[in-house]
Amino acid sequence: MTTTALAGGIRLVDPAPHDLVLPSHRVRSNVPDDVLPRFFELVWRLSYMIHKDTVKSQIVNWARCPEPFQASLMRVGWAVLNIPTPAVMLNETASRAVISPRALRFTFSVWMDFARWLIKREITELTAVTAEDLAEYAEHIRTYGRSWDHDRRAARALSRIWAYAPFLLPQDRLVMPPWEDPAAAMTDFLGEKDTPAGGENSIPIVHPAVMSPLLVWSLRMVLDLGPDILAAWRERKCLLDRTREPSARGDSQKVVDYLKDLIARRQPLPGYSGYQTRGIKLSAQSRGSEGRLPALNRSYVAGIVGVNLHQVTVGRKRLQHELEPRHFGSSAPLDIPVTGRIGDRPWTDSIDFENVPLLARHLSTAALIATAYLSGMRPEEVQHLVKGCCTREDRKDGTVRYKVTGRHFKGVIDDEGNTIPEGEIRPDPWIVLEFVAQAIAVVEELETGDLLFSRSFAPARRPRSEDGVGDAVTGDVAARRIASFIAWANQQAVRHDRPHELIPEDPDGPVVLQRFRRTIAWFIHRQPGGRIALGVQFGHAATLIGESYAGRSKADMLELLDFEGGLALADALSEARDRLADGESVSGPAATRYIAAATEFENRYAGTYLGKRELKALRKNPKLQVYEDPKAFLTCNFDAFKALCDPELGQSSAGGQRTPDRSRCNLACANISRTDSQIAAVQAEIDEIDAAAADGLDPYPIARREQQRRAGLVQIIERHRATAIPASPAKERDS
Repeated sequence: MTTTALAGGIRLVDPAPHDLVLPSHRVRSNVPDDVLPRFFELVWRLSYMIHKDTVKSQIVNWARCPEPFQASLMRVGWAVLNIPTPAVMLNETASRAVISPRALRFTFSVWMDFARWLIKREITELTAVTAEDLAEYAEHIRTYGRSWDHDRRAARALSRIWAYAPFLLPQDRLVMPPWEDPAAAMTDFLGEKDTPAGGENSIPIVHPAVMSPLLVWSLRMVLDLGPDILAAWRERKCLLDRTREPSARGDSQKVVDYLKDLIARRQPLPGYSGYQTRGIKLSAQSRGSEGRLPALNRSYVAGIVGVNLHQVTVGRKRLQHELEPRHFGSSAPLDIPVTGRIGDRPWTDSIDFENVPLLARHLSTAALIATAYLSGMRPEEVQHLVKGCCTREDRKDGTVRYKVTGRHFKGVIDDEGNTIPEGEIRPDPWIVLEFVAQAIAVVEELETGDLLFSRSFAPARRPRSEDGVGDAVTGDVAARRIASFIAWANQQAVRHDRPHELIPEDPDGPVVLQRFRRTIAWFIHRQPGGRIALGVQFGHAATLIGESYAGRSKADMLELLDFEGGLALADALSEARDRLADGESVSGPAATRYIAAATEFENRYAGTYLGKRELKALRKNPKLQVYEDPKAFLTCNFDAFKALCDPELGQSSAGGQRTPDRSRCNLACANISRTDSQIAAVQAEIDEIDAAAADGLDPYPIARREQQRRAGLVQIIERHRATAIPASPAKERDS
């Protein structure tokens, strides 16, 4: 590096053209020096410093920087990369001594935007910039309409140039920004801070009408259709391996004999269903005015016969005058049995040789959805799972636990508080449902590398050192695969006449990995009804996720579950308040507690903002534990000392349940109440039973069972009418 020595011994940054830009200690170990950016190059690939397998390309293109500022800002950029962060930049809580590649890219983009703004004001040197100019630029970035926090980070990006001034050439220095004055505040320049982002709590859940059928199709793909697809995957691989074996010169006769035998037995020749440019066709000249013949699937034929592709081409040409379009089939079905079913019939008649990679990708996507959703893991934690991560533990009490060991990244820092980019193995494994273990077992067979969820199933991929990207499936790629899987699942739902299993479009946009984590928390606490829901499995998931995060100092997933639990509780109490305000009556042994809870909620929380603190207080208030159960047509006013759903009720063991167990609901429980709305739902259910009985289509055992259930529902209505407590509207209660 070319430097200029100062009297104080500090050397000013002035890199030589061929100096490496990225510090060697931050570059991944598998990246060769010859691909690393040099100072004279205008394109810097920062992704070489990212150690995650999900790394996406992070490029800085200095050609976008106005020429008068290009050399100066590139020297400052080199300084930021290679010189430790000055202490003045570490005075904020979230500051880090080592800036991430993504943050570097953002910082450099702000500098270029600032340079373009200066050019418009006819300022062509950093040393000519005044504090007033910086204050005006702060006003300017507010016009972009981005968040306050985004604008703050942009302003701090300019502060970084000033912070490095002692290490820079005189012409590369910037005056101290006015917001760095100890007497100033950032709000003086960017206005009042807007409402802070809610982190994970601000991510929209996947709509229940979308998530339920999506999960059903994902589990069906893994459990029911997966064995067929894996068998096809193995068979296709075996055939392709045979095409790579040495073949004798005269082996084209084997191809001729094979094709003639199929024609003689009136069996279709294996057709090629992929892009037709890859098929072997006859020219229009050789066929006359009729044009081309259909394509023959060379790879399939070569694998079946045991020759290479060239011999198939030769054999095909030898028969060109004997072949007719009617001889060809539209696909090349593999010789494997189809055992999976959708409803009461096989899910497909056969599996085409060319369709296997697509089906395998859908199978991997289904496994990704099941794993990400049912485990409670963050996206990057799922994306970095490797083969052998899932183990089975048979416990002494006869139960089984499936444990997943993998890397986690959030909050993983070194002794100096800097983020460890490659993360670390999570000390406590995740405890998962058997569904997740089965999904992992499926992708372990599909993948050729160590990662469970890679970018591609292709056996040969470019080394990531060539383009700086990682091998793991990224969030963007996963989103596209999920969208493709949804489209495929909807095609199957239509083909098999299952309109109730169609996956609708999500009103909050594409289904992405980031949304699954909060969605499982939502489902655990709400457990919406419907024909396609996991039901009791959500209770199991809640228990296992609780085990996965128990005892951790930063158990943020438990906080997310508690947050969703508080929201669900608030919704139930709000609905109770509205029902009473409409004058509905309440019956059941817990009717008075239901009315008291709704009244207390209205008096204490009506019209107020329910943040984390308020929701925590709500969850801890024993008088406000109101849980709706639409499938049972009741409300549980949970009191642990009266809960018949608790198998340890009355025992001296410490702890006990804090929420109802819906899978063990007992209609004799003293915690039950019912409102007029729920009784109306009971009557609607009776009407459906009567309509089915009038049709007379149900078999006798089912019809008899439904009539028995009808008698119980009638008794519920009669008891409600006899014992219901009339509730006065809210205004009358207040008076």
